[in-house]
Amino acid sequence: MRLLKTITFATALLTASAPVYAQSAPHGIAAVVNSDIVTIHDLRQRVLFMIATTGAETDEASIQRLQRQALRNLVDEHLQLQEAETYEVTISDEEVNQRVGQLLSRNGADPNKLVSDLAAAGVSIETLRDQVRSEVAWQRIVNGLYGSRIRISDAQIDETLNQISANASKPNYHVAEIYIEATPDIGGMEGAMEGANAMIAQVKSGAPFPLLAQQFSSAASAARGGDVGFVREGELRPEIDAVIKEMVPGSVSNPIQVPGGVYVVALVDKKISESDTLYKLKQVTVEGDTEAAKAKLISLRGELTSCDTLNDDVEAYKDVVAADMGELKSSTLTDEIVAALENTDVGGLSDPFTRPDGATSIMVCKRETTGTDIPTRNEIEDRLLDQQLAQASKRALRDLRRQATLVVR
Repeated sequence: MRLLKTITFATALLTASAPVYAQSAPHGIAAVVNSDIVTIHDLRQRVLFMIATTGAETDEASIQRLQRQALRNLVDEHLQLQEAETYEVTISDEEVNQRVGQLLSRNGADPNKLVSDLAAAGVSIETLRDQVRSEVAWQRIVNGLYGSRIRISDAQIDETLNQISANASKPNYHVAEIYIEATPDIGGMEGAMEGANAMIAQVKSGAPFPLLAQQFSSAASAARGGDVGFVREGELRPEIDAVIKEMVPGSVSNPIQVPGGVYVVALVDKKISESDTLYKLKQVTVEGDTEAAKAKLISLRGELTSCDTLNDDVEAYKDVVAADMGELKSSTLTDEIVAALENTDVGGLSDPFTRPDGATSIMVCKRETTGTDIPTRNEIEDRLLDQQLAQASKRALRDLRRQATLVVR
């Protein structure tokens, strides 16, 4: 009943505040996307669906914001489906139904009840089915166009594995995200901040975070309801890392401003890792003027490349001393040292550390991660590939918008 009242009130407000939604012209044109038409009926249905499923406010300012977002979503979906037609990609009704069911179940919603409630208020579930169909088609196109072109190098995998290994003893965070891109059509960064605050208010009022993410987020994770999965420190942007460390499970962040937009992050769960990284380390010290000593250590990176020969190698330099640090767990090291070891390969010298009588670098002789939750190289490769595909998807859709003939009425 509450859903029906909300939709009924929103319908009245739409009709009163925006004549374009009047029932007398349900098939008027809201936008033209190349050769396709977005009708006023389509736009009205999408706005009402967003209100019904996300619990959005129904004041006039909120309705205007929903209209802009709904129209942008519909334009993108038409562009994606046009590309699907170009590449002869078809998505079956069975696949769409399965994805819709998964989305609703993830939010704890009864699909049959939601469909009947929406139908009673004159809102069709087809608006969600259309959205899901375009998402699935676009994902298939992006994978087909770019999946075979993207190459993840061993160096990239090693770098990521180094970061994960160095932070193995730190907590794992299950994160979900909404990213509001600061585009001109929403008023730039000010509009993005306004949108982010609206998302937070709706979540606090009981709106499902995954549905908000699916409808409003510009991140690639939107198709998964904003779900990023479990991450460790260093795997997300520094601005987000700094925030999630202070959050408790079940909470939602304040707006997190980054170049180009604003994030809202939900901490779904947090677990203490049972993993740790065991290092076998040696240190190389140069005494004397600090800056000269640091420069000397950096210049020695090409000469000192093996723990097995390190003691013999440093004998060629009268001001260089090597010492064995033994085996140490990352959990017993300072954050400064762990951060340096993240970027140091086995057999390599870390960035120099300042000391009163010179400078010291650490050579990694062995790195062995033990415990649970450590991804394999194949899993890391898949994760990096997904990230690259997400960037390719974003660029491709942006190019389609630029090339398209768009007329908004």
